[in-house]
Amino acid sequence: MKIRLFAKKWCPVLLLILLLFSGFSAPGFSVSGFSVPGFSVSGFSVPGFFVSGFTLRAGAAEVSESSAGTSDSATGTSDSAAKTAAGTESTSVTAASSIKTSVKTLAAGKIWTISGYAKVTSSKASVAKAAKKSKNKYKITAQKKGQTILKYYNSDGELVKKVYLLVTDSGSFKYSTASVSLMAGKTKTVKATVQSGCTVTYSSSDTSVATVSAAGKIKAISSGKATITAKVFYKGKQIKTWKKKVTVTTDLSSSTLKTLLLTGLEPVGSTMYVWGGGWNKADTGAGTEAKSIGVSSKWKTFFEKQTSSYNYNTTRYQIHNGLDCSGYIGWCIYNILNTTDGNAGYVMNASKMAKNFASRGWGTYRAASAVNNYRAGDIMSSSGHVWMVVGQCSDGSVVLLHSSPPGVRICGTPSSSGKTSSQAVKLATSYMKTYFPEWYKKYPSCSVSSSYLSGYSQMRWNISGNSIMTDPDGYRNMSADEILADLFASR
Repeated sequence: MKIRLFAKKWCPVLLLILLLFSGFSAPGFSVSGFSVPGFSVSGFSVPGFFVSGFTLRAGAAEVSESSAGTSDSATGTSDSAAKTAAGTESTSVTAASSIKTSVKTLAAGKIWTISGYAKVTSSKASVAKAAKKSKNKYKITAQKKGQTILKYYNSDGELVKKVYLLVTDSGSFKYSTASVSLMAGKTKTVKATVQSGCTVTYSSSDTSVATVSAAGKIKAISSGKATITAKVFYKGKQIKTWKKKVTVTTDLSSSTLKTLLLTGLEPVGSTMYVWGGGWNKADTGAGTEAKSIGVSSKWKTFFEKQTSSYNYNTTRYQIHNGLDCSGYIGWCIYNILNTTDGNAGYVMNASKMAKNFASRGWGTYRAASAVNNYRAGDIMSSSGHVWMVVGQCSDGSVVLLHSSPPGVRICGTPSSSGKTSSQAVKLATSYMKTYFPEWYKKYPSCSVSSSYLSGYSQMRWNISGNSIMTDPDGYRNMSADEILADLFASR
């Protein structure tokens, strides 16, 4: 009985064990992970079915999750994650290429407010600082001259925009826009100064008149007018433009010291001093008369109506009836550099004239403290007046041309020692009385104060032939009386 019970209970188990160790196999059939107490077999499987860690005890069976199965599953998850990561990387590249970029300039000390972004950062806080003002609003404070990159982020923390910010100051960009007059074949370099990180290009509106190199060197080609344009770029974007007018002449016969003084004599004795005369109505520069060849008939008509008690305060801004000091000098310059009406004028604040004319390459500038002599054609500027030298006398006094109340006339300064009855005053009185008797009868004063010999800056013409002025008559080395004698002999 006991033998039958043992066989009935354990024979199937023993049969399987024998089959396993005897190398038994059948298509699509395998055994693994099979165990009995004290004994184990692993790897039991049939097609489409997997069993691992199968434990058999008498009267019971238990199935648990396979670590191998978990491992396979984990491997599958890892592959999937790798694919997802690759997809994310690709998306990231696409997003980076679509990030918006722009360029902006901001002066040091200025503030710029940015709205609509969750976060804004600055790559160089020492140049420009980004600070949050409120939700989705940032304040950018320009600290000092330099370059920085502002990065804008959305609420998901994604970079969506970059701004290349250039912080500038008063010295970042410099270029003289003063007009230039050149003799054909001559050159002048007027180079722009730009902040680090910027580039500048130059071009000419008419290369048949003047060309300009990449370094800003202007070359006069032939008679005419051209405009030189300088453009400043930062990160490929144009951020600033300057324009300079260039006049090229092939004949300097009209630009001599003698011609300048003869031109200056034309309105003498027939043109009243009118505040604003020679300026435009807007009071910003040369008016019609100061951009016209020859004297205006209105000037003499107005003079003839005046009495010896003329008061310029009652005729202010009657701009067509006469000339003020800067209007007179501007008119003189225009008439020796032009042959037609309506071109760019030369009227400006009196205090700026000497320095402005020198900056055009016309001559040498001297501050008032450095002026120690006077020569024919010198332009003398102060904060309230401008005049032109005819010549200097042996006693240090100066004969001059100017428009000062009551009008345009020849005057003389005291001597260098302060003597009021100087050689210059005597010469001026003699010539005004002899050649302009109608004026002299009404306005006999031909003297000015000693302040004319101090407090005036000076522009002395370049007569080398490399600029717009020459001196074939030798006026630079003549005294005032010699120059006056020659001028009036030529009238």
